[in-house]
Amino acid sequence: MSLKPGEIQFHQWCEPPLTAGDYSLGVTQAVAQLGKTFDGTLEFSVAGPRFSLNPSDIYSVYPPKGHHGSFANSLPHVVFTRRTLPWERNVVPDAPSGAERPWMALLLFTDSDPVPEIKQRTVRELTSPPPADGAVGPKIARLAAYESWTEPCNVIDVPTATFRAIAPRLDDLKYLAHVREVETDHKETMSFLADGWFSIVMGNRFPKPEQAGADQAKAVENTVFLVSLEGMQDYLPGGAAVTVPNVRLAVLASWSFHCYAAYNFKSLMQSLNVGTFNLPAPQKNPALSGEEQRAAQYVAGAFTRGYVALNHRTRQGEPTVSWCRGPLTPVQIEAQARYPFQPVPDGLLRYDYNTGVMDVSYAAASQLGRLLALQDRSFARALCAWRSTIQRMLRRSAPEEAVVRALNSATTEETIEGALDGALEVEARRSAGTIDAIVAPDDRCPPLAVRQWLARLILLYRVPFINLVPHEGLLPGESMRFFRIDPGWIKCLLEGACSVGRNSTEQQAVDEFLGNRFLDFLGDAVSGIRRRRAVEDDPAAPVAPLRKVNWPLEGFLLRSSLVEGWQGLEMRAWQTWDAARNDGTPVDPLRIDRVAPDIMLCIFDGPVVRIEVRQPPEGMHFGAATRETGYYKRNLRRLISPAQAVDQLDPAREISIPLREPRARVVDVASLAKQIEQTLKSPGVLAMTPAEAFTSAEFGLEMTESPGRVVIFTTQTVEATS
Repeated sequence: MSLKPGEIQFHQWCEPPLTAGDYSLGVTQAVAQLGKTFDGTLEFSVAGPRFSLNPSDIYSVYPPKGHHGSFANSLPHVVFTRRTLPWERNVVPDAPSGAERPWMALLLFTDSDPVPEIKQRTVRELTSPPPADGAVGPKIARLAAYESWTEPCNVIDVPTATFRAIAPRLDDLKYLAHVREVETDHKETMSFLADGWFSIVMGNRFPKPEQAGADQAKAVENTVFLVSLEGMQDYLPGGAAVTVPNVRLAVLASWSFHCYAAYNFKSLMQSLNVGTFNLPAPQKNPALSGEEQRAAQYVAGAFTRGYVALNHRTRQGEPTVSWCRGPLTPVQIEAQARYPFQPVPDGLLRYDYNTGVMDVSYAAASQLGRLLALQDRSFARALCAWRSTIQRMLRRSAPEEAVVRALNSATTEETIEGALDGALEVEARRSAGTIDAIVAPDDRCPPLAVRQWLARLILLYRVPFINLVPHEGLLPGESMRFFRIDPGWIKCLLEGACSVGRNSTEQQAVDEFLGNRFLDFLGDAVSGIRRRRAVEDDPAAPVAPLRKVNWPLEGFLLRSSLVEGWQGLEMRAWQTWDAARNDGTPVDPLRIDRVAPDIMLCIFDGPVVRIEVRQPPEGMHFGAATRETGYYKRNLRRLISPAQAVDQLDPAREISIPLREPRARVVDVASLAKQIEQTLKSPGVLAMTPAEAFTSAEFGLEMTESPGRVVIFTTQTVEATS
C-alpha cells in the first residue's frame, strides 16, 4: 500500500516463501501412449543465517550503540533490513513452517548479572559443549548441505539461573517480533532506496537506570545480545528443570549503551548549535588603531560571506594567503544568464587590488572538476567521444575560419547553434540509426552517461569533504549549518570536468557551446538522481516526469551524534510556511546522504524556510512510564479503524506492566499483551473490535512511543555577484 509522509503500518509477521534448510523436489510424469512413467528428483538448499549474521542485515539498533541517553524506560530492539528474517527459522528445529514465533531474541545484561564474555567456538562446540565447560547447547541434530560442524561462531555461556530469569518464555516470543512498513522519501539515500519494509525484534527487559546523582562518567552500562533460540525450546523459562550450570547460545550481534537521563533525541536536537555556514566574526577590539579596525571589518565581512583564509603558494613559488570558498555559502548567489568562458583555471582567479589578496574559489573548482573527470576513465572516454563528434559536426557545417570568427563575435552562441543544427541533419542522413546512440534525444545535450555523471557532480557527489568544508570551524561538533549552493562555483566545476579532451584552442567552440548550458541541460538529470528504480512487479506504474531544478538550491549540514545513533532520520523541508494555517509548500530533497559517520548532507530543490527532523518511524522505541511502584503504560491507542488509529484512550486507563522478575525488570510479555487486549476490548472502551485477534502488530503499536520531532526555521541573505 502507498503510505503518506509520516505514516507507519504495523504487520504481525512476514512468512518467508521457504524457510532455510534442505529440500527435495520430485517430478513424475506418466506417458499413456508409451505406457511408461518418468520421474526425477532435484535436491536443493535454501540458505539463511543460523549461527552468525551478516552485519548488513541489521538496519539499526535501539538504544543506539555506544550512546549515553535516557533509555531506562525503553525496551531495546533491533531493526532488520529483511522483512522475513525473524521467521526464516523455527525455535523448534525441523518444525513445519508457519510458526509466528521468531527464532531469535534479545537478552539484556548489566553489571549485576554479570555480562557474559563472547568467545569463538565451532558449531560442534556450540551444540555439544565439552563436559569440562559445564554447559548445554541448542538441540540441533543435523546441518544443511552448505553448513559445517567446524564452522566458527560466536557464543556466550550464561548461568542457567540467569538465563531462566531474563530470557523470554515460549508464549512471549510471538509478541516480540513484527514488521513495519514506512514511507522513505525523506531519508538518506541508503534508506530511501529500500522498499520501506523492516522487521523488528524487541527485548523483554528494561535497562538498569543510572544511580541517583551520578554523573555521566558513572552512567550504568547495559549490554544487549541478539541470540539464536533455535533448539533452545526445552531450556526457556517455564520448561523442565535444567541441571547444567550454564546455557550456551550463539551470538548473532551485540552492542552496549549507557543510561544517563540528561540525553535523548529531543534534548540533543534542541541543544544543537544552529547557524549559517560561515566562520564566526572576530571579536571587536577597541584597542586597535583605525587601520587595524578597517582590516578587522574586512576580515569579518569575508567570514560572513563564507570565506576562509588559506595558505596559498603561487605558480612562481611565492607563499601568500588567499580567500577560498567552496560550493556551500551562507549567502544566496543568483545564477547568471551567461558566464564568461575561461579556458584555464588561472583565468578564474580574482584579485583584489585594494588588499592584494586573491580569491581562488572558482579557480579551485575548475581544477577540481578536471581532476575528478580524469579520475573516472569511463566518463573521460565518453566525454572525449562526444566532444569529437560535436567537433566533426561543426567542421562539416562551417569552415574552420568561420568558426574562429564566430568565437570572437557577439553572436557566438547563435552561430554555433546553427552550425550544430546543420551538421546534425547531414550526419543523420549519412548514418541513420546511429546518431541516436551518439547524441542524446535533445541533439544539443551530451550522452546520457555524461549527463548523469555531471548531474551527480552538481549535487556534490565525488567532491572531497575538504572542498565542502575547507575549515573545521565552519562545522563544529553538535551543530547544524544552513547553506546555499553557489551556481557560479558549480559552473566552474562542470567546466573544468568538461575540459578533459580539449587538445587545441580550436575546440573552444565546443566549450563556448557548453559554457552557458550546464545548468539548463543538466536540470532534469539532477532531479532524476534521487529516484527509485522501477518496480519490477509493476512496470506499468506511473513515473513522475523529470523536472528542472529550482535554483537557488539550499540545504544544511548536520554534525551530531544523532546521525550516527539514529539510522534513517527523516528530513523534511518547506519553501513557504503559514503559521496561522500551520501549513506550507513542501520542497523535495535532491540529496540526503551521510558523508561521515556523524555528518549528514541535505540538499533541497529550492529555497528552504522550515526544516523538520524526525526520529525514524521504523526505529521508534518501545517505552513506558515509571513510578516508585514500577512501570506502567498509558495513552493506549484506539484500533477500531484506521481513521482512529492515532486516537488515544483516557490517560486514566493506564496499565501496570507485569514483571516476571521485578528486581531484574523482566516483563511478563504474554500477560501484558493480554491486559492490553482486555482493556481495548472492554465494553466501556471498545477501542478494538472484539472478534479481531490481538497479535504482535497490535502489541507493537501499543508499546511504541511517539517519535521525536524538532522544527527549525531558517533565514536568508542574498549576495550580489560580480
